[in-house]
Amino acid sequence: MKFRKLAFVFILLSFISFFGCSTTPKENDITVAELHAFLEDANVVVLDVRTPEEIALGKITAEALEVDFYDAAFMEDTRSKITKDQTVYVYCRSGRRSAETVSKLRELGYLKTYNVEGGIIAWEAEGFAIEK
Repeated sequence: MKFRKLAFVFILLSFISFFGCSTTPKENDITVAELHAFLEDANVVVLDVRTPEEIALGKITAEALEVDFYDAAFMEDTRSKITKDQTVYVYCRSGRRSAETVSKLRELGYLKTYNVEGGIIAWEAEGFAIEK
């Protein structure tokens, strides 16, 4: 019986590590602490890909561009708000949607896009202020 439990745990951990949530290579990620430091630069572009209901609860920065990840025109809206030469930091609630967004944008030639690891949850956990 104990062997079965250990085998199950091993298989589960292997599955999780193989099919992890993030779809971006780690070099495309930044931490919330790094983003916090980057916000001192007036040229920083931050893209919030959460839903309007989530955004209503507060944002990392009031200047963040907003595009609903679940909207049918999501990629078109995103591409209309940023240019390929801009450096863009993308965040969501936990980092999953933003990681997917960064992967898609990089495939389209937006090579200076970065996923904010952990999203706004990690931002709040670090004690950084939320703007409403």
